[in-house]
Amino acid sequence: MSTPPHVELEVGVGDESMEDDNTEMLPADRFTLPARADAVVEQWRAKMAEGMLSPAHFHEHWRVTVPRIYSPQPNRTCLDWSFDEELAAQLLFHPLEQFVWNTSAGTLPAPPRRSTLCGKVFKQGEPAYSCRECGMDNTCVLCVECFKVSPHRHHKYKMGQSGGGGCCDCGDTEAWKRDPFCERHAKGSEEETNTNVTPEVVERMKIVASVCLNYCLRLLTQDHAPGLPNDLRLKDAERDLLQILDLPDCYCTVLYNDETHTFEQVITTLARVMKCNHRDSVELVTLIDREGRALVKCNSFQVCDKLKNDIESCTAMFERYTSRHGPSLKVLVMHAHVIAHQTFAMKLLHWLQMFVSPEPSLRLATSQVALGAEAWGASTALHGGGVAAAVMQNDFRMWKAARTAWHRLLIATTLMDYTTKREMAILFTKNYGSILKDFIRDDHDHTFSISSLSVQLYTTPTLAHYLIAKHDALFIVLNTFISECNRRCNSRGRLEFDRNVPTGFKRAQFILYDVKYLLSSVPTSFDDDLRRGFMHGLSLLLNLLVMMQGMDSVIRQVGQHMEYEPEWESAFNLHVKLAHSITLALEWSAAERGLAISAYRLALRRLADAAAHPPPVLRELGNQSASVIPYDVSHQPVSIHRPLSRFIAGLHLQLYQHKLSYHSKEFDRPEKPKPTPEELIEPVLQTMAMIAQVHAGMWRRNGFAILNQLYFYHNVKCRSEMLDRDVVMLQIGASLIESNEFIIHMLNKFNLLDWASPDFEQRSIEDDALRYTISMVEEFLGLLITVVGSRYVPGVGEVTNEDRTKKEIIQMLCVKPMPHSELNRSLPEDQLHETGLEAVIHEVADFVKPSSGNNRGVYKLKPHLYDEYDTFFYHYTREELSRSEEEQRNRRKAAGLPECCPPPRLPRLAAPFRLLGSVLQCDAALHVLRTVLQRALDLRARSFSETQVHKALHLMGYAMRDEESGDYEFLAFAESAARSGLLSLLQQLAASPRVDAHRHLAKWLLAKMRKLLGQTDEHIGDGENMETDPQEKPAAEETAEAEKTRRAKLAAERRAKLMAQMKTQMNNFISNNSTLFEETNTEVTAEEQDLRPLYCGAALGVWGGGVPEPPRVCIMCQEEARVDIKAEPLVLVAFVQQSSVLSRRRGVSDGTGASSGASSGASSGASSGASAGAAYLQAGLGPQPHVSSCGHALHARCWRKYVDGVLDKENRRLYRLRQPAAFDVEKREYLCPLCERLCNTTLPILPAPSLPTGSPPPLTEDTYRESVNLILKLKHQVCSEAVHICTEFCEDMLCQARARSVGAMSSDMEDGDSADESEVYVSTHSENLLPPEFLVHFNEDIPEYNEIMKSLIEHFAHLLPSLCGMMESGGMMSIAALYRATSYTVLSTNAVLQAERRPLLAELPARLRDALQTLVRLVATIPSIWPSPKHLAHHALSTLHTLENSSPLTHEPFGTLVALVMTAPSLFSKQAGPARPTHLARQMTLQALRANITRALIVLNVASCKSEPMEDGNEYRPRPDLENLLPLMKELRRGNLEEGLNAEEVWQKIKSQCHTFMRCCCLLYHFLSDINPPTELMAVDGDTWEVMCGYLDLPMTFKELMDTPAASKKAREWAALSNDWFKGEIPARVVTEPSEPPRLIPLPDDFSELMNVVSEFSCPNSEKEDSKYPTMCLVCSKILCSQSYCCQIEIRKSGRGGGAGGTEHVGAGVGHALQCGAGAGVFLRVRECELMLLAAPARGARLPAPYLDSYGETDQGLRRGNPLHLCPERYEKLRMLWLSHGLHEHIARAVDTSMLVTPPWINM
Repeated sequence: MSTPPHVELEVGVGDESMEDDNTEMLPADRFTLPARADAVVEQWRAKMAEGMLSPAHFHEHWRVTVPRIYSPQPNRTCLDWSFDEELAAQLLFHPLEQFVWNTSAGTLPAPPRRSTLCGKVFKQGEPAYSCRECGMDNTCVLCVECFKVSPHRHHKYKMGQSGGGGCCDCGDTEAWKRDPFCERHAKGSEEETNTNVTPEVVERMKIVASVCLNYCLRLLTQDHAPGLPNDLRLKDAERDLLQILDLPDCYCTVLYNDETHTFEQVITTLARVMKCNHRDSVELVTLIDREGRALVKCNSFQVCDKLKNDIESCTAMFERYTSRHGPSLKVLVMHAHVIAHQTFAMKLLHWLQMFVSPEPSLRLATSQVALGAEAWGASTALHGGGVAAAVMQNDFRMWKAARTAWHRLLIATTLMDYTTKREMAILFTKNYGSILKDFIRDDHDHTFSISSLSVQLYTTPTLAHYLIAKHDALFIVLNTFISECNRRCNSRGRLEFDRNVPTGFKRAQFILYDVKYLLSSVPTSFDDDLRRGFMHGLSLLLNLLVMMQGMDSVIRQVGQHMEYEPEWESAFNLHVKLAHSITLALEWSAAERGLAISAYRLALRRLADAAAHPPPVLRELGNQSASVIPYDVSHQPVSIHRPLSRFIAGLHLQLYQHKLSYHSKEFDRPEKPKPTPEELIEPVLQTMAMIAQVHAGMWRRNGFAILNQLYFYHNVKCRSEMLDRDVVMLQIGASLIESNEFIIHMLNKFNLLDWASPDFEQRSIEDDALRYTISMVEEFLGLLITVVGSRYVPGVGEVTNEDRTKKEIIQMLCVKPMPHSELNRSLPEDQLHETGLEAVIHEVADFVKPSSGNNRGVYKLKPHLYDEYDTFFYHYTREELSRSEEEQRNRRKAAGLPECCPPPRLPRLAAPFRLLGSVLQCDAALHVLRTVLQRALDLRARSFSETQVHKALHLMGYAMRDEESGDYEFLAFAESAARSGLLSLLQQLAASPRVDAHRHLAKWLLAKMRKLLGQTDEHIGDGENMETDPQEKPAAEETAEAEKTRRAKLAAERRAKLMAQMKTQMNNFISNNSTLFEETNTEVTAEEQDLRPLYCGAALGVWGGGVPEPPRVCIMCQEEARVDIKAEPLVLVAFVQQSSVLSRRRGVSDGTGASSGASSGASSGASSGASAGAAYLQAGLGPQPHVSSCGHALHARCWRKYVDGVLDKENRRLYRLRQPAAFDVEKREYLCPLCERLCNTTLPILPAPSLPTGSPPPLTEDTYRESVNLILKLKHQVCSEAVHICTEFCEDMLCQARARSVGAMSSDMEDGDSADESEVYVSTHSENLLPPEFLVHFNEDIPEYNEIMKSLIEHFAHLLPSLCGMMESGGMMSIAALYRATSYTVLSTNAVLQAERRPLLAELPARLRDALQTLVRLVATIPSIWPSPKHLAHHALSTLHTLENSSPLTHEPFGTLVALVMTAPSLFSKQAGPARPTHLARQMTLQALRANITRALIVLNVASCKSEPMEDGNEYRPRPDLENLLPLMKELRRGNLEEGLNAEEVWQKIKSQCHTFMRCCCLLYHFLSDINPPTELMAVDGDTWEVMCGYLDLPMTFKELMDTPAASKKAREWAALSNDWFKGEIPARVVTEPSEPPRLIPLPDDFSELMNVVSEFSCPNSEKEDSKYPTMCLVCSKILCSQSYCCQIEIRKSGRGGGAGGTEHVGAGVGHALQCGAGAGVFLRVRECELMLLAAPARGARLPAPYLDSYGETDQGLRRGNPLHLCPERYEKLRMLWLSHGLHEHIARAVDTSMLVTPPWINM
């Protein structure tokens, strides 16, 4: 809109004020800023007092001040914007507030009162709650804040997500049946009016509102390219003086949002054109998407214009290459001051909303100004409707943020008061046409259009009725839609859609929601205006139905198959959106007699005008005839869309309640007769005939389009206004047309009159035609069953809607017991999306609760209601029909009832439909039934089928039931049947073997018929009418039974004969191969007797090994293989992953400046910091390698062949055709050939080492201690430069020895070793100085290993670092990773066993047992086969140094122990025998246990272990063996220990801290020694301290463990090294052993609490912007902004070998999974109520969240929205999946079975 010109007087005043203003304000040094603001306010007040205040005075102030504060700086984008908001508040907003309140800056008015209406505007994705008990409709919703404190939280509520744009209805009395106020807004209604607001304040508010709204409208609705309006431009003098910008003229390039171009296109364009980095371009594009536009350049006009052209040409190039031809990106160049004023205008709208919202009188004043009711100054004289109307007309010109700001302001002002809301609704309705036309042309979402306000205005019942009555709203809305439809009509005036429906028409369908909103509340009383308004709208609705009547008509293909599938979805989409409006229009029409008459008359007239039928022809059936409308559906066009006929059917049902009928004189037309009943049913009958032909297979050449249409025609979403109405229309026809004629009409349309003629079987008919005829007869009988039996429709039968719902439920539960959601889905929804299920379900079914957390609760039908089952229920699909019949037959058989399902009793027909009862007793129907039965008995008849017989019998059953009820005095079916010969046919049928399946039903019918005819069993009826003598029937039955018995006897004899033959053959085989069946000797040999003692007892201080290995079977070649060091090697398929499941270091700095995890990006190197190359585990673990296996073994050659085959197959597959695979060959992944578990390596299977002669040499503690001290004194470093680093114990003699060893080692350097890992610790020369009792442990023989086996072990070790994503590699790194993997896998296995409450060493699952045994044996073998013993010597010495000479708070003693025991044989840098659990290992274990105890003594919190006084009053004294515990503890803690502690309790706590260590030692030495554990360790909770110490042959008491001089001295040394702990640099959780295995974070029981928590989360990278997909990590509870560009992070690219250079951008979830979970993450997407499992960077799976509704069902995607509560069993199952390292496997399996479209996991 153009700005209206000022009146001359105003211009003069404006100019004068400008001069005054300039002379007073321009010298910058004269006034401070607040004084300037005060001066402005004073000037406004003065001008107002003089009556000369005009908008120009405000504009003058803004003209000078706004550019100074809000102008963008040159050479910056909007990402770098920073405005002085404090200055803006002082200069721009405070003056307005002071002017309104007439106060000085320091004084503020009294606090305003709270509004009774909430009106909070929802953002997209924000949670919204509706109450199913109290809401007027499903659009009535509450925001989180109101819901928390409203009564509705205790009702049946629904959770959902707002699409954006709507507002909270709390406080709106028209939106709720009861409890309209929450606690927050109820108080507002009680408070008194604020006396502060005087009429003068209101007057000033109107002035400010008028100026602000008009200013914002001018600035935001026009592009102003490139400059500002004259009255807002700065003068040159002002520009220089204020020094706003360095450049004299600064322009901005602004890029606008559209819905055509993708994120990637715009990101690439900006990066290419602006040369900015990826991060900045992503942030700019995110801003454009969120705000609707972004400033991408600020410079001179030439620079900005060039950038604009470059962007346009770049996007044009994209469109050329992607064949995406849409509008090019909108780019504008604007003056910087335009941007400044627009920024201020946006903030001004927000300020105005915040300022007036709390105070009703100010809000009302602003609303009146916005609506044009209160104009101030000639400048506001907009065309009718004021600013609000202008916003509506110019909405499409604005960008997203500007639109949203206007919408929020209008909602917060005009919609908060009923009078202004009504004015707004009137204004909206007047402008509706132009608003919607603009929306259709626009491409922004409906949420961001002013048209979305309709849901606020049209759903208020009184407003909707007022608008329909006084402003013809229904007509206006429908007229807008019909004007769009007119363009898509063909020459016949019917809608026709192309294959590519234009987006405009799809957008136009939003209008249909507004029709539904207007009609959603049916008035209780009508006045003339409302009647007129509704009828005016209804006439247009009927015009629309005429356009849809017969649309998408098709002709049956007979020659060749249809070339192109016709477009059919658009018509169904249109129907789905219109269906509820049609239902509501019928309810409106039925509300009053006058309306019903007018509507029915109008609908009949439209049908008569729309239909043109050919002249009728005469058709005969037997001695009956009828004039039928000739129309062959198999050759002429026919459509499934008959909405006008269906509307008439719906209206016809409502006539009776107004004492009207089809024949009422009110519907007669003198000029043209109304359509006859035959013409009424003709369109529907054509459709039904077409459907029957499709089912019969006659339309096979028409492709899938016709099948899809039929699917939706029967589908629950569409059937209420399609199938159901068609059935009612046929029932109307049956009640209005003479029964014989009705049957003839149907037969004629189905082309079955020939079939009904007696000579049909004598004619020669082609096989295809005969097959079609048989099917058509079945379909015809099925339709007749539907017409006669579908009486659970209010108006047709004397039933209510509740009865109808009950019937649906009964029929569905006869198929199978169903869960609530499935049952609810099978019922049609009304316009409130309710099915009525809850109201009646408890009357018809019992709820069976789920037996476990993974099952769903189901409803089972109450037993007495099974008799209500109707086999041919018309809402059944074919599958449901056969399944339900089978289910009911089986049930009846089990109950000992006849195996048939007789028809149920039918409800009584309503008065207008009573004649429907006589259809089956008319001659034509009897003729059809007789024909079916005769041909069933005629063995030569070709047109017979069992289904025909079944349906015919079912129809007869209906007639019997009706006659039996006595409701229809004219009904005498049994008599007619007997007269027409049906009775005798039925008798023959009951004895006929041809239809054995339906014999029981025939008998049931016979019994009923006899009863109705009054006959007894002895005297059945007239002999002359029956071909069979009555006495023959029992004889026939006896014969049939005898035949059955004879057959059963023959079958039993044959079975016995075959079994005897098999037994003879088996005996012959055994005698011929007797050597194979010799009895196995079970006696124990002498050798085994000697070995038995070795396999039990202590697991330490023994040789270990020597156990026989059972043979294994290769899963590929199925050959049995021996496990032997010289035989062909076998391998276990295995999976190695980096894991942080057990880590206690999350969020803890490692001293390297990074927290544990993937701070640098890739999947987090081994352990962080210095421990990455160490063989031991750091304290708190951090990310470590984990090895798992499914336990399936195969030959190494078979494995290699299989993996090569998988690799070749993947490489041959075209990349573009690849489905997302369950594995990634680039990461060496494959699936186990047997169980398809994810694998990426193999573990070579080794036998237990052989048993040396003699017993293991003993070793005393003193010898061990002295030897270790000497070794550590003499250890030294060797580096590639052969530089000797002396230790503090350097002596000449030793130095020479060291120098010699340096030379020797340096010459031995491997070529492949890198410089960093050639620095190794060696201790070769100390060998000569150690005592022999220590050295004897290193003299074992080295076994001979197969070369292939050696290479397999080396291959596994060298692969380990790269499989875990470590950047470093090499022999020393590999071997370190192998030892850490072993320690971590043992710890993990222990955690799983503890969490599952399994015994420690009894029931190890095969997966865990095989993986652990193979891994431990492999690692123990390393000293014998590793090619560089110096690597092992280095790790042995560094680990020994770590255990002895560093604080136990810096490492995990168990991890250190594993590395030490396994590398000890190579201590002297030479090949050695395998690691064994000898006395040396025992001493090492004892030292590690002491380190663990020392750690516990230092760090354990023992404040709770208080001692109580003794019973005799003496002070507490500890046990003798614990007397030194507390003194030692105090000394180790440097005197920091509470007094009065109980030593026994403290010792118990210390033992519990060592519990995990001891359990892991038992596991390790069990597999290393193969010693059978004691029975206690094979029982749950048998892992006591004493039992485990006994199994490990370790001392048990504190005295033996710690209270020896050497042990306590060592403990003091360790404590002295623990300075970091005493400085507070180590968190307690890192060094304290948890009491149970790790758990996922605790979740609230009520899911709505989680929704509410997440609703407060905003995206960390976007200012105050809500995250669309807030995602919670279930490991550490951090909430992330997932699946959005704004929070993407950059990581190293993952690939073969850990990281192949380069980086990639991943979503926040993937980045967090790398950091928190070392590459695997468990997340909860709260708003979707689903779990997201991630295997970084590009794989994932979605699962339902562990929350269940009251029916035991999950609700993934919150589709149902029922209240949800946490299911502990499901959450525990998820925890076990995570704890057992099963995420990768689960994800791989999910990918394998997932849908075609894969989510972009990398962006999650």
